[in-house]
Order: sequence, then structure tokens, then C-alpha cells
Amino acid sequence: MKLFSLLVPVVICLTPAVSEAQNISLFPVKIGGKYGFMNKAGKVTIRAQFDFAGNFSDGMAVVMIGRKYGYINTRGVYVINPGFDYAWPFNNGTAKILVGKKYGYINKAGKKTALPQFDSASNFFRDNLALVKIGGPFGKWGYINKSGKYVINPQFSSAKHFSENFAAAKKGEKWGYIGKNGNWMIKPDFEEAQSFSEGMAAVKFQGKWAFIDNKGKLKINPAWDDAKSFSNGMAAIKIKGKWGYIDKRGKYVINPQFDDISNSFSEGFALVKIGKKWGYINSRGFLKVKAIYTDASSFSSGLAAVKYRGKWGYIDKTGNWMINPVFDDAESFSGGRAKVESGTFWGYIDTSGNFIWKPGN
Repeated sequence: MKLFSLLVPVVICLTPAVSEAQNISLFPVKIGGKYGFMNKAGKVTIRAQFDFAGNFSDGMAVVMIGRKYGYINTRGVYVINPGFDYAWPFNNGTAKILVGKKYGYINKAGKKTALPQFDSASNFFRDNLALVKIGGPFGKWGYINKSGKYVINPQFSSAKHFSENFAAAKKGEKWGYIGKNGNWMIKPDFEEAQSFSEGMAAVKFQGKWAFIDNKGKLKINPAWDDAKSFSNGMAAIKIKGKWGYIDKRGKYVINPQFDDISNSFSEGFALVKIGKKWGYINSRGFLKVKAIYTDASSFSSGLAAVKYRGKWGYIDKTGNWMINPVFDDAESFSGGRAKVESGTFWGYIDTSGNFIWKPGN
């Protein structure tokens, strides 16, 4: 299982909201080479009949029959018949689809709200706008609304989602920030730019990272070799090869001392790397769980999946094993269940480590 990537591509993948994740009630399972769905008790509620099945989102799940993708509801009934070459989960009533080599969007009735015409497209809409690209590998990015109409014509060599009414966009070799009318709100003067978060954005110029406000005013001077967006009043920064966290005044909250760190805290803890091993710190920078794991994930439902001596298990916030490391792979808990792998088979466990669905069922 991959931990996370510090390099985030322009086309942002969908991450379900925490509230949705906690409300998950159906989970895809594989039986005899086909996919169906079980409930939280491990009972099959939608028989195994699909060649692939994804998680439910917005009350619908992507399924594949043959080589075509469609959508079913929680009763296993087709809401949108298989007819796409690929399909993504619904998010706020819209889903991305692939037809041939072109991307488009549909609504929950299956109507194409944006015809498949784009060479690339973001997986979801944010602030009712989606990033789309036309013109091939070296084409331009623009923004459409949920009706498929251009709100901002394709003109940028790269761009990011809107956040706090600004979007980072690249014209030529420089990044700046546009408003929802497509006009430059902050001129493209930066070598790189992050999205706005908590009223500030990380920007790179003259080889160093700094932070600006939404007026383009420099708030934290350029001093960092790398920087991430603010979250809960702190931003991860890198200097002289080490990572730490600063506050909005640019003061160290946690001194740079780690070889890698997570972008933000989850349930009060952040992942940190010391040498080649991962551990966890609290918001005061104290190492609360020793760095002894070769891979690790963020805390969810009070537990974190960690890899130790080649096997995955789950620890609590004191570093005690709550579920022993016996799995070949493991995912974070969501909806009270976690997906785990033994051999080449996947199953599901509850937060006590009991199998709800045994691998190879």
C-alpha cells in the first residue's frame, strides 16, 4: 500500500469526505471471480455478478460487465447501464466518464452533461467547476460548469482546482492566481504555486518557497526548500533537507528534524520519517509512537495501519498493537471496516481484528 505522494498531479483524485466514509454500509467482495457487495455484518446483499465493482458514493457504485462500466444502486439495480469505457464514482451528483479516448461527465440520470470531448479532466467538480484539457498532451486547461459550458476558456498550460475563490494557473513558465471570471487576481510571477488554504498560499520564487495572502501580499518570506498548504494553522516546510511545521507568522511550531512528514495531522497525529522508518508525532512535536515502521498510514477510527517486519497490522495512538501484523497489505478503516490482504486475496476486518469477510471466500 502506498503511503502518500508529496508530488500531487494537476488532476486531483477524489477523496470521499469523512462523513461519507463513516456512513459506508456496503462493501465490494469477490466470489468465484465475480464481484458483489456485502453489508457490515458480512452478508452478501448484492450477488456476485460483476467483473469489477467499486465502492458506493452518492448512493451509486461503479460496476463493470464485460469491458463496459455502468452504475447500480444499493439494491443492485442498474441505474445507468454499462456503456462507458471507464467510469469514476459520483460526487455531488456528477461523475466523470471515458468514451474512447475522451472524457466527459454525466448526471445521476445517466445524461451526458458534458460530452466526451476532453483529453484530460479532473475527477470531480469543486465549487461547481471542473478542470478540463483540450489539444492533446501539450494542450490547454480551462474550466467548465456542470452544464458542460466553458466558464473559463482553455488557455493555461497547467491549472488547479478553485480553492477559497482562487485557482492557481500557469501561463507560459509562471504561475499566478485567477478568479472565477478567468481574470488574473494575482499576476503570474511565481515558479510554482499551491492552492489557497486558510487564507494563504505557498508560492515559489527565486528558488525558495514563501506564503502570500489573497491580495498577493507576502506574509512569510521565501526561506523554504519546499512547502505545503496550511491545515489547522500549520504548514509543513522543508529546509536543509529536514521537514517541520510553521505557524501563520512563519514561526516554527515543530522544528525541522524529520526526513519526511505528512502534509497535515489526522486525529491529532502526523506521520514522520526518521531515517528509513516511520513514526507519529502529536501537534506539539513530541514523538508519541516510535519510528520503527517501514510503511504507515494516517490514523482513522483511532487506529493506523503500519508495516512491521514485512507484515501489516494496526496500532493505537500509544503504539500498542491492537491488531497484530499478519497481513500482506492493509488499508485504513472506513465505515468501521478495513480491507486487508492475505496472499492474493482480500477480506474485511472490524476494529477488533475479527474477520467480517475472510480472504478467499
